[in-house]
Amino acid sequence: MEALWSRFNPAIQKVKQLLDSGRIGTIKYLHADFAFPALHREETNRLLNPDLAGGSLLDIGIYPVFLSYLILGKPSQIQASSKFFKTGIEMQTSILFDYPEAQALLYSGLNSKSKIKAEISGTKGSIFFDPSWHEAQGYTLELNDTSERFNLPTKGRGYYYEIEEVHHCLRNDQLESKLWSHQNSLDVIGLLDEIRGITGVIFPFEK
Repeated sequence: MEALWSRFNPAIQKVKQLLDSGRIGTIKYLHADFAFPALHREETNRLLNPDLAGGSLLDIGIYPVFLSYLILGKPSQIQASSKFFKTGIEMQTSILFDYPEAQALLYSGLNSKSKIKAEISGTKGSIFFDPSWHEAQGYTLELNDTSERFNLPTKGRGYYYEIEEVHHCLRNDQLESKLWSHQNSLDVIGLLDEIRGITGVIFPFEK
């Protein structure tokens, strides 16, 4: 499951159920960001080292890409742009996923801080994840000019719920999770590779 622990976060699981039930109508817009300053670190640090596949996209950009894929599926078109650091790694990337009836704006960066927010808007309402959204402790549902906050505090340090899912699969002789399948992992990796192709992110060992 590629350690994609956010998929098993209780708030993200609950919001996915609400969206699938049509609670906020047809989804039209999604936004997610994830950024923190890291350029002050040693250039040999894995985030800044191209020999270690450094950069923001593969380390934290995967989270916004994952959320859009989880909610809206694979986009019909991708636009993206990256800025690069002196070591050669990509230090910030903006992405537009275009869907037949929706758009997703996604961002990752290592040269500044973002609020790490995520929002999903539909024809009937909107859902806002608590920051930092990839480890959300709840969400806010806005419908008909009313706003309601739902608290879903997590246990442990992030991986708790993915570990639970692994044990569930093992107990039931499942070779993959129904929440995050082998194909899901391949799809997200493919999207990241496509974004890299658009923005020109190539690591030394790939040349």
